[in-house]
Amino acid sequence: MLGLVAFSGQVPMLVATPIGGVLADRFSKRNILLCTELIELVVAITLSLIAWQQLFSPSILIIASLVLGILGAIEMPSRQAFINEIIHDRSVLSNAIALNSLTFNVARLLGPAIAGFTLAIFNESLCFVLNSFSYFASIYTLLSIRSEKVDASKRVSSVRDGLDYIVQTPMVRWLILCVAMTSIGVSPFMTFMPVYAKVVFHGGPDLLGILLGSSGLGAFAASLYLANKKSTVNLKYVIPISCIGGGFSALFFSYNVLLSLALPLLLISGASFITVVTSCNILLQEVVPQTLRGKVMALYTMSFIGMLPIGGLIYGGIAEHLGSVKPVFIIAGVISTIFGVVLLKKFPILVNEA
Repeated sequence: MLGLVAFSGQVPMLVATPIGGVLADRFSKRNILLCTELIELVVAITLSLIAWQQLFSPSILIIASLVLGILGAIEMPSRQAFINEIIHDRSVLSNAIALNSLTFNVARLLGPAIAGFTLAIFNESLCFVLNSFSYFASIYTLLSIRSEKVDASKRVSSVRDGLDYIVQTPMVRWLILCVAMTSIGVSPFMTFMPVYAKVVFHGGPDLLGILLGSSGLGAFAASLYLANKKSTVNLKYVIPISCIGGGFSALFFSYNVLLSLALPLLLISGASFITVVTSCNILLQEVVPQTLRGKVMALYTMSFIGMLPIGGLIYGGIAEHLGSVKPVFIIAGVISTIFGVVLLKKFPILVNEA
């Protein structure tokens, strides 16, 4: 049931994100973000009341997860493309995009910790109440930003325009493919970590938190590194090397039984994943024209987040068939490593041509 709830929240990213991309290029991104945040606030308040009245059921959680997933699919392309519009100094755009990733990973580290602390001392209802209050900060920020004007010419664009641009632009096509392959490569870490915590390392929820925290710490460190980079020139080498690093971490993690080795491997995996997806984001924002940015970033988001549940289902089927999750990490590691080697030869040429 936990897997079904998670899948309900993630699968809309694979289906509805292109629609969000079209909306981002046709209408005010600030207004789209404001509307989705307000609806998400309503959902959070509703869940708070349901938790307070102890009326929870699996169907309620699945519906709420599905609604939030759809809103996220509509919101993400506008959020990614909006950064480019509100940063007026183009020389710091890459730093701004990396800082956006940094805030995401800080929330990823602190959010579950705060929720776990609140749940242990108080109850589920207060967790949802605190979540509701968190929306007021983003809503206030969006209200403080002046809405941009949208050209009427943008209203005739469609999903096909974004797809045609990607097909016709090798650099963009490889960046999107890179994000998709990286998401598939990291999927076993997100899907099967509870199995390793319980079966391999003989721990409980606290150990699972430590394992996930190690991955989050790696992601945080990678975001901090990218946020301090002054140039994007070396990214053509950073991306392939990160793919190879993520592949090796999966290969070494597969049959490892030592917790002392698992933690640094997870740190490398988290750092490699965020380095790839954030670096690809930075390069995409630099080369994609404004009129197509929303649709292209929608496909980026679909490759980034939407491929995770698909990878989880595929690897789950493989693990079920083989009777073990360990070979799955080997498969993911081999795929990531080979793809990284291909990129190491291909990327420098593509970046120079772009």
